[in-house]
Amino acid sequence: MSSMKDYYKILQIDPEASLEVMNGAYRSLVKQCHPDQFHTSRKSVMNEKMREINEAYQILSNPTSRAEFDRRHRSGGYGPSRPAAPKAAPSLRAQLNSILLWTTLSYVALTFLIKPLLSSPFVKFLLGLALIAFFVHIYRKQKYPKA
Repeated sequence: MSSMKDYYKILQIDPEASLEVMNGAYRSLVKQCHPDQFHTSRKSVMNEKMREINEAYQILSNPTSRAEFDRRHRSGGYGPSRPAAPKAAPSLRAQLNSILLWTTLSYVALTFLIKPLLSSPFVKFLLGLALIAFFVHIYRKQKYPKA
């Protein structure tokens, strides 16, 4: 679901507002936010704000595009009004497959790539600690995914 703008919020009107109310709100916002009223430091910000206001007015002032927007807005197709569905936790089988894959890849990397290059017991110890830290990180990431 793409996150689209809520044109009613941009124009600061109620979704049930009439065309006359919308026209008044639009004119008021244009007077407040027109870029020519601001210094160069704020001008680019106000240009973007005016672009949003004009886009919202263009969509909502046309009955056909407003009806389409309303249909999508009600169904959750626009804006962050409806929270995203939570991600399903990976199954135990998927977690075990992931652990097996990482363990196998680590073993192969250690056996054929790193071990022949390392002769110092201290370096091997540090590498073992790094691998343990890596696996703990992967385990925590799978157990507590970001929202």
